[in-house]
Amino acid sequence: MASDTAAPWNGPLAAGRVALVTGGAGSIGAATCRALADHGADVVVADVDGDRTEAVVKEVEARGRRAVGLVADLTPDGAAQKVVADAIAAMGRIDILVNNLGHHLALAKPYEESTPAEWDQLYRINLLHTLGASHAALPGMLERGWGRIINFSSVEGMRSMPHASVYTAFKGAINSFTKSLGVEVAGRGVRVNAVAVDKTRSYQVNFYEYPEEYDRHIPIWVPAGHLADAEQVASVVLFLASELSEWVVGQTIPADGGTLAAGGWYRTPGKWTNSPLLHQYFEPDSARLGRPPTFH
Repeated sequence: MASDTAAPWNGPLAAGRVALVTGGAGSIGAATCRALADHGADVVVADVDGDRTEAVVKEVEARGRRAVGLVADLTPDGAAQKVVADAIAAMGRIDILVNNLGHHLALAKPYEESTPAEWDQLYRINLLHTLGASHAALPGMLERGWGRIINFSSVEGMRSMPHASVYTAFKGAINSFTKSLGVEVAGRGVRVNAVAVDKTRSYQVNFYEYPEEYDRHIPIWVPAGHLADAEQVASVVLFLASELSEWVVGQTIPADGGTLAAGGWYRTPGKWTNSPLLHQYFEPDSARLGRPPTFH
């Protein structure tokens, strides 16, 4: 049995590691970079937004760690592999790969109205770069006998999302890829897991800037009682990136405040939504159905 001094929870959780975070200048990505740096990792920040990338690099450096910013669009063929190669050239290796980039692209429409071009956009921003970056980073991890790959999924890859079936298909593919690759490489020192998010303040959802009168309904939508800040999701990533996750293989961990466990999507008079009371309370076209009593 390991002594207390060798326990994986002692000391910084990522000391001496090198991490590459794609979408690293987004809300969750930036929080992940800060968390890894706070726990001793050097960080490569890869993102399409140059100004935000520069800002995150400065945040990592302010924590006393090395940082490199790579401004790149990861969606073209081969782009993710090039970013991995550039990260290795800059830092010497990648120990932790966080495939954080993903987006629904607001392509919410009936499936029969969607187009192959839209399917391809969703494929590239959600799945293709995950496959490419993992393929490029994995050989070095296997050679060294240690590595962490953390993919980003969504609760929409585990439940339904009407009018977004193609998006959910690629998120479900990430879950399946995570499970199979995780089992494949577990015996060689590499852990592959994923995080499935929901109700987290980020650029993608405009930080859920609801009008103030909506605030009292958030506990109805989210069992944990509030929307998440990016740091709460980054904490899950930090766990998966560390020795603490040694016994976690091929799992997709929901970081959603309980929304997946609580239920799914609901049809309102105006649309399909996973915030089922929004329209009943506030949309004029719902008035004919009557409004529920006020919650206190």
